[in-house]
Amino acid sequence: MLSVLFRVPALFILLNLLTAPLRLAAQSSDAYLTRIPDPKRLGETYVSNPDGILAAATVAELNTTLRALDQSGRAHIDVVVAQSIGEAVPKTAATALFNRWKIGDPTKNNGLLMLLVMDQRRVEFETGYGLEADVPDVVCYRIQQRYMVPALRAGQPDEAVRQGVAALIRQLGTGSFEEEAASGVTLGLTEDTAEAGSTDAELYPEAPTSSPLLPVFGTLLIGLAALVLYSTLWYRTTQGHPHREALALVILLPFGLILLAFFSTGGLNGWLLLVVAYLLPGAYLWAYFRRVGRTLIQQYAGRSRHAQYTYLRQAHHGLGFAPYVFPLPLVWYWARHQQQLQALRETPYSCPSCSRPMRRLGEDEEDAFLQAGEQVEEKLRSVDHDVWHCDACQHTLKLNYPDPGTEAQPCPACHYRTLLDAGRQVVTHATYEAGGWGWDMTRCRHCGHEQKTRFTTPRLTRSSSGGSSFSSGSSSSSGGSWSSSSGGSSGGGGAGSSW
Repeated sequence: MLSVLFRVPALFILLNLLTAPLRLAAQSSDAYLTRIPDPKRLGETYVSNPDGILAAATVAELNTTLRALDQSGRAHIDVVVAQSIGEAVPKTAATALFNRWKIGDPTKNNGLLMLLVMDQRRVEFETGYGLEADVPDVVCYRIQQRYMVPALRAGQPDEAVRQGVAALIRQLGTGSFEEEAASGVTLGLTEDTAEAGSTDAELYPEAPTSSPLLPVFGTLLIGLAALVLYSTLWYRTTQGHPHREALALVILLPFGLILLAFFSTGGLNGWLLLVVAYLLPGAYLWAYFRRVGRTLIQQYAGRSRHAQYTYLRQAHHGLGFAPYVFPLPLVWYWARHQQQLQALRETPYSCPSCSRPMRRLGEDEEDAFLQAGEQVEEKLRSVDHDVWHCDACQHTLKLNYPDPGTEAQPCPACHYRTLLDAGRQVVTHATYEAGGWGWDMTRCRHCGHEQKTRFTTPRLTRSSSGGSSFSSGSSSSSGGSWSSSSGGSSGGGGAGSSW
């Protein structure tokens, strides 16, 4: 147990070393978070235009339009037009700005962020949970392609933003972002293409049918579950392996892929997450079971049934969850494994004296053939004893089956597996001047043998007393503006387009 505790920090140190370049890159690329101002702090309320790309008249028009939308309670839309965000990924930037500014009502989560990054020629929509049904990802993409990308390619960012905002408001108000049929021509569509009856699939062949990126919270939750799964598999399948520490890379390399994908795209592709978090550990476990089967054939074929049973039980210890987590094909494998164990243990032995079948005694009958220490082992469930008896010649055969999960250890005095923890005895308590020490006690439940292991405790430290300090902040509101943007969170939805 202590060896495991010492190795766990080493794994985390190695993980930190592997992910350090990613974390440094992430820190160096998030300067835009402070460079791009929150519209609420500027008095603009809804538009952040740090590089002056949009005309002042456009900013004023957008603020008026978006203020009316916000006051209606339907949605809160913020617009950001920036010349550059450095090496950051626009999708990552949109999610980070959304969550930093907490766009939208905290109860409705009805925020939406429109981000234009001019040097990367990229537009991103980031939506809150409350708008994902009203403005799904495919609608975001089609609005960008139909109303914004053509204007941006023509060098008209003001027109692109106005058209995009207008389409979003139509979608929120009527459930359709299309302009009225009487308008005849929409930006990016000619009358010829409209009359030809072109479908959305033909006009926008790259339009996504669903969001390819999982929300950050879901990614972290699944990543944590995958980490627990990988750690369990590593711990259970490498017991006694000569290269156990090196096999820890089985855990670190897949998580390196997860981190790389997360920092490079701002999210995680669902298929990649499925492969890394589920299929890879499933394949690893299947390969491990195949190796166990080969070892049984190559090294245990000529050995006793008792030795084969003990090896198989130890090799599969702690993996009982496998057929539930990976039902195909491990349900079949695990059922076959249980049948194999049953056959190895319960098939009657032939009497070595008279060759007649022997009978396995029940729990009440076998006590007469067990030593006192063996009976204590059975009570502690550290070892299960089978007694086979020949009724013809009275010959008996005793077989012991240690429990791989028991905490009991062999007693150095009586040699039964009956040595258990007996608590901690403090000899000297720690003080502010000196540390303390004592004994960790173990005691044999059969012969009473005791073992002591010395432990020490550090000396006590006095906490520094000081007055509590409170930082008082000031809040300011700009006259003439109104905003409900305080508490919304990104749902991970939206879409992006390049021009």
